[in-house]
Amino acid sequence: MCRIYGYFGFDLDADALDAARDAQLPGGPDQQRHARGEHWGLGCNRLSIQDPDHGRQPFANADATVHAVFNGEIYNFRAIREELARHGVHVEGDSDGSVLVPYYELHGDGFVDRLEGMYAIALVDRRTGPPRLKLWCDPLAVKSLYYAATDRGIAFSSELSGLAPLLRRPVTVDALAVDHYMNWQCLPDGSSWYAGVSSLRPGERLVHDGRAAERRLPGDPEPGNQDPGGPEPGPGAPGEADAEFGPDRLGALLADEVARMTLQDAPVAVQVSGGLDSAVLATLLGRLRPDVTGFHVTHEGRHDSDEEHYARRAAAHAGIPLDVVEIREAELPALIPEMVRALGAPNATPHALSAYVLFRRIAGRGLRVCFTGDGADEQFGGYRRYSTALAATDTAWRPRYLDRLSLVPEAEYRGLYTHEYRALLDERGSSRQRSLELLERPAPSRLEQILAFDRLHKLPGLNLRKLDHLAMAHAVEGRVPYCQPAVTRFARRTRDAWKVDGPHRKRILWDAGAPLVPEAVRTRQKQPFTFPVRAFMAPGTALWDFAAATLARPRLCAAGFLDAAAVRTVLTEHGRGRDHARLLWGLMVLELSLP
Repeated sequence: MCRIYGYFGFDLDADALDAARDAQLPGGPDQQRHARGEHWGLGCNRLSIQDPDHGRQPFANADATVHAVFNGEIYNFRAIREELARHGVHVEGDSDGSVLVPYYELHGDGFVDRLEGMYAIALVDRRTGPPRLKLWCDPLAVKSLYYAATDRGIAFSSELSGLAPLLRRPVTVDALAVDHYMNWQCLPDGSSWYAGVSSLRPGERLVHDGRAAERRLPGDPEPGNQDPGGPEPGPGAPGEADAEFGPDRLGALLADEVARMTLQDAPVAVQVSGGLDSAVLATLLGRLRPDVTGFHVTHEGRHDSDEEHYARRAAAHAGIPLDVVEIREAELPALIPEMVRALGAPNATPHALSAYVLFRRIAGRGLRVCFTGDGADEQFGGYRRYSTALAATDTAWRPRYLDRLSLVPEAEYRGLYTHEYRALLDERGSSRQRSLELLERPAPSRLEQILAFDRLHKLPGLNLRKLDHLAMAHAVEGRVPYCQPAVTRFARRTRDAWKVDGPHRKRILWDAGAPLVPEAVRTRQKQPFTFPVRAFMAPGTALWDFAAATLARPRLCAAGFLDAAAVRTVLTEHGRGRDHARLLWGLMVLELSLP
């Protein structure tokens, strides 16, 4: 797990690479190196987890005609190393990244289709023909990579802060970024704060020859491009023919994936929220290793969302200790700016603060690997909005569905915009129009249409990027078994009725996980990992005072995005008892994030 950066097609001095390095040191504190050549440079800040004594980056082949840097984890690297050995290639040590360059030389660009894990890879190939830079992103974009490509070359970085020193031009805020945020609660993959700066999309490949970039996404609209073949089960009721994609097989698959994700010697943390997804992981990890610690975040005071009781039951069932960290009201004015800086790009989900505190505690305990349950709901249909969308009989279900994913419904957030900003969006196309086009893409069923949208667009931009940035800000690697390519393939080929059947959601995972979780967790109502923003945003609290001060004279209004009178109205109404807590939280985060 690392932070990577580089450029291609032009020349920069070492000071620029050093500045990109320094901007991302928290994510790679153990080793910092770069390699440079004519019109190219690659750098890496390494977080050493798997075989710290080997795997020094940048990697290179014997004659130094191929160089690569890599951020992530390749979980099938030992099988790859055995395959390379059969071809007479010896790989020194036991580092996963060390197999990448020889594997690329063996299979060419298709080597990424054989990788199981999460990754962002950058490779310079100078063997034959014109030199080229190649970038790859894993099938769900678990690992972020930002880039700016022009006809003069390309620069890239794991974080936006690392990209700025590599650009030889001033950057300006993308006029569409605020609308993206209000619609998605984040800046989705393919976008960033800055005009001309993008992020790799799930499964994307980019090749730059110094003059132009060629981008390629998987031909299949689903992630991975690693389909084992055969017809997809699609909609319908489960039956005997579904054994290959039923609960028993899913349970075995998760056990296998977790096992090969825990090969390093370093001890392991697991986020234990108190729900099904994390409880399954806690038990699987507890069976594999004696050095697993659960971590749970709670919040000062009494809240309906409190899950500490369930988290303690889940940890006890898994046979692991549980470390509980409490977020206190007085800490919020200091914590929130820290969280925003760590995110690097705005994210409106209040539980981002809980995640920030969680990873800070994990790092404070000296752990560097944390398993989380991200992705289980998007893979197996866990959210209530799925049942609601499937039950709809009219044609307006798609806009209503997207309203559930927005900070507030579209009509409400557009009412905050200035007249000029609305006119700009009407002329250039709004973020909502683009997301509707994505949601309307054909699929075998309405459920799979929704899940494909969530897997490829909502999950990477909102959840996985948040995980990557907040964990790495504390030199912690977040591992996500439910986002493994094999799990995605399994989820795609599982019948709809195993995922959502009327009000029953995520049925297959409940059945698969039944032996792994305590009765208290099996019988409870689903509740998302959250931060009780409504309670903490009450007038007179520290959070209310901080949010009101932040939004009193917002730069968003001065820049022409938001109408100052509309923002004041939201503040006034909330102060008088009308609940705008989620909107105020989102506006506060956006204001603090604005470059």
